[in-house]
Amino acid sequence: MGVQPWWLTVTEREPWPAAERALLRAGQAGDRAALEQLVAPHERPLFGLCYGILGHAEDAEDAAQEALLRALRALPRFQPGSAPFRTWLFRIAVNVCLNEKRDQRPTEPWDEERPAAGLETASPAAIALRRLQMTEALRTLPPRHRAIFLLRVLEEWSLEEIGAAMGWNRIRVKNELSKARRALAEWQARQAAEGAEP
Repeated sequence: MGVQPWWLTVTEREPWPAAERALLRAGQAGDRAALEQLVAPHERPLFGLCYGILGHAEDAEDAAQEALLRALRALPRFQPGSAPFRTWLFRIAVNVCLNEKRDQRPTEPWDEERPAAGLETASPAAIALRRLQMTEALRTLPPRHRAIFLLRVLEEWSLEEIGAAMGWNRIRVKNELSKARRALAEWQARQAAEGAEP
């Protein structure tokens, strides 16, 4: 799995649920080619989610690989129809990342010598700065909020899908997303205020 920044990941929806079920059955029977076909569309988005939660490419790659390994080990017990494969896989990844985050060193501090925010152009430097700011903002969120925010915004999951992955009801997902958005808005306001001070 190659290292890709989380913001470059593209959601790959499951357009073939019947085909997925067939791949699941074949994978559960030990067909390695079916397993590869089943997992391949999820590798990039899975890495993106892990990177968004953990904030370090190497840690994210390790977590994504650990999630895939755990999923493959548990695949014989997976019940098709209980949840989409993607939801089940991403729930495993969220658990791996939250466990890693709990045991991990603190994330690296923001470089105080970063260029000022508010660049109006879409130059490569402005785009890179925006990505750095987004990464820093996400790092301020608790890992669970970061996970659900990324699932909703980056992966475009529905509230129901997030609820299934997190083991929460729809109301809790909405409340937790609201807390995450409010925290990001507060971070943005602080950054704007700091940029306005002489």
